[in-house]
Amino acid sequence: MNNITNISPLRYIEKELQLISLDSLVMFDQNGIIIDVNEATVKATGRSRKELIETPFADYFTDFKRAQNGVNLVFETGEVRDYELVMKAKDETEIIVSYNASVYKDQGGKIVGAFAAARDITERKRADMKINNLQRYNRGLIETSLDPLVTFDRNGIIMDVNEATLKATGRSREELIGTLFADYFTDPENAHKGVNLVFGLGEVRNYELVMKARDGTEIIVAYNASVYKDETGQIIGAFAAARDITEQKNAEIALSESKAELDLIFQIAADAMCVIDADFNIIKVNKTFIRLVGMNENEIIGKKCYDIFSGEFCHTDNCPLAMIKKGEEFVERESVKKRPDGKEIPIILSAARFDRNGKFVGIVEDFKDITGLKRAEKEIHDLQRYYRGLIEINLDPLVTFDKKGIILDVNEATIKATGRSREELIGTLFADYFTDPEKAHKGVNLVFGIGEFWNYELVMKARDGTEIIVAYNASVYTDETGQIVGAFAAARDITERKNAEIALNESKAELDLIFQIAANAMCVIDADFNIIKVNTTFIRLVGMNEDEIIGKKCYDIFSGECCHTKECPLEMIKKGEEFVERESVKIRPDGKEIPIILNAARFDRDGKFLGIVEDFKDITGLKRAKKEIQDLQRYNRGLIEVNPDPLVTFDKKGIILDVNEATIKATGRTREELIGTLFADYFTDPKNASKAVELVFEKKEIRDYELIIKARDGTETIVAYNASVYKDEAEEIVGVFAAARDITERKRSKHELQETIKRLEAYTGRVNSLMVTILEEISDVKTKAVILDITGIEQDIETLNPMINIARYAKLLDATCIIAGIKPETVHRLSGLGVVLDPVTAERSLEEGLRYTILITEESNDNR
Repeated sequence: MNNITNISPLRYIEKELQLISLDSLVMFDQNGIIIDVNEATVKATGRSRKELIETPFADYFTDFKRAQNGVNLVFETGEVRDYELVMKAKDETEIIVSYNASVYKDQGGKIVGAFAAARDITERKRADMKINNLQRYNRGLIETSLDPLVTFDRNGIIMDVNEATLKATGRSREELIGTLFADYFTDPENAHKGVNLVFGLGEVRNYELVMKARDGTEIIVAYNASVYKDETGQIIGAFAAARDITEQKNAEIALSESKAELDLIFQIAADAMCVIDADFNIIKVNKTFIRLVGMNENEIIGKKCYDIFSGEFCHTDNCPLAMIKKGEEFVERESVKKRPDGKEIPIILSAARFDRNGKFVGIVEDFKDITGLKRAEKEIHDLQRYYRGLIEINLDPLVTFDKKGIILDVNEATIKATGRSREELIGTLFADYFTDPEKAHKGVNLVFGIGEFWNYELVMKARDGTEIIVAYNASVYTDETGQIVGAFAAARDITERKNAEIALNESKAELDLIFQIAANAMCVIDADFNIIKVNTTFIRLVGMNEDEIIGKKCYDIFSGECCHTKECPLEMIKKGEEFVERESVKIRPDGKEIPIILNAARFDRDGKFLGIVEDFKDITGLKRAKKEIQDLQRYNRGLIEVNPDPLVTFDKKGIILDVNEATIKATGRTREELIGTLFADYFTDPKNASKAVELVFEKKEIRDYELIIKARDGTETIVAYNASVYKDEAEEIVGVFAAARDITERKRSKHELQETIKRLEAYTGRVNSLMVTILEEISDVKTKAVILDITGIEQDIETLNPMINIARYAKLLDATCIIAGIKPETVHRLSGLGVVLDPVTAERSLEEGLRYTILITEESNDNR
């Protein structure tokens, strides 16, 4: 016999399989004692071949009993297929494997042991779990959508809906599924056209319809829909999402009204305003601007701004338009502008960028004419030096006059009040500027007679006929010798006070109106608990007529737990409390309970205690909303916690605000330990993690940012972070939400793929070496038969081509090559691909291959 057949063929096959198989291969005897293992088994268990051989096969699994039952089963039935076990390595690593095993026999047909191959199915199991989680997650996403979501078939029949659709239509899921999508809109024909359109085009965007609920409520919606397909690419239905655009439509109307309001404001603005395009052309002005420059509008529009209202900054880098073109958002300065007629006007200029549809159009300029302001500043300055006793900033008119009542000086308030200049007033009779000059003259005599007077009422009459009621306070002043030289008089405008009496009555009427139309229920209760006044909301709240309420005791109409106790608001206010506020539950006469927030305040009239005013805010809806918010918070928390990926929120400083359970597990730290600490501290490269924090706030989001999480126990996990900012109600960024996907396995798989390629390259080298060895044996020893067993090897062209080449060269040397373990479907597939199998003798099993080899050998011997 040659070198190949000097050893047991089975042992030879075992040796070759151990070299090329990626799966764990084990041979054990009928007692389950390991006889031999391959390198993959050594790696999977973390034990050497020497440690494994002659030990129980079942010892290397988490469930010893199940593993032993598998051993028994293979010897009872001859084989087992897809028998799942969990292999446990020396370092406690566990992998889920699927075992295929079959017995093997000696030449006498006696079972001597079993051959088992384990396929690692950990990833497949994990993938199944991820698919289940993803299905639940996707359903959760659909149900948490605030927009109605619907799927329907080609006939427009509804197949599924989310909770938002149930609320929008006022119907249950059972009522909707199986019915026509178009039936739930005010225009079914238009809705049906939308169905046909999505199947015709593949998708529709912003298709407007009016959805009608069971209770008749109508909302305007914009539908976005697209078809979805089965595995074969056939369209089987459409997915549609509706966005409520009722407010958007209303907003368009409001926008038009707003533009009209803005134009009105522009036109009636007290300041002069104009709009200038990027080429310095005036394209719009208001009435104040027209008056300021002293021209007609048609003389202004289309002209260059520097030709109509020039100034020292025109044609310089400090021109407001030039500055804003270079990036300034707002320009404000004091300047002097010159009209075409040469008149100079001091102004305060404000200029702002003017965009339209996102594009720069020009600027809007506002000119505040400060001519009067400049004049006032000068007069105040001169007046302060002239006479420090005369306070120009006083809002009351101040006057000095001599013993004859001749005005010596006035302040600006007097000028404004009389409508006359200082020059017109000084040197004239004080009494001439009142509706009753005689009474005014008597006042002059009175102050010089008694030295002073207070609250002397007169009616001042301005040049334009305006009259104001004033109360004068006046006193004499003396020279250095003590001689009286004049009097100083200050007038307090009491027109408002006189008008206040009228306003007070009107105010009472207004307050009564406010009381009646108030959104909250209100009532007035006297000191004896009698209801003396109620508003419309209170009447509705208690469900009674006003005449059934007035005069009744408050505790008989709207009772509560504080009635007849020291906590009664009326009792508390009687004892000195100014205001009472509390939450309570009130009971109507019909027994209905209403949760309310009660505010009670003291009610006085003419300085005497009359009773109290009570305000009842119905918080039934608020209570319901709070419960819904709490339920939603619990639900949202649940969604976060069931996420298998670590989720973290942190602020602009990278301080952790919240984490989920997956983050706790990944870091090996509690929620309390994590919150309030730096996000970057839990990675092997904190500096890189800090850069990620800065990057997300800069770019608003990041995708697949790789970091390595380091747990408390030193475990390192490679993760890819996706993160985006979130904002508060004012659209201010307040933090970041980050989700980490564990990509350790992906990295490991990439490494394993590279290792596999190396092993395949090595395998090719071994096959070539095997080919040379076999052909040398055939040539030197004149071997008539060679067996190649490929049972358990992946049977593709790359694997089989070397075998077929060996068979082809063996035939040239007058030897037969038997390939055992080749599958019929493999033969059929190879033939279909044009692979020539003539030199190959295929046998289904090693045993049949051995029989055929013996037969050929005997025939060869007989021929000799």
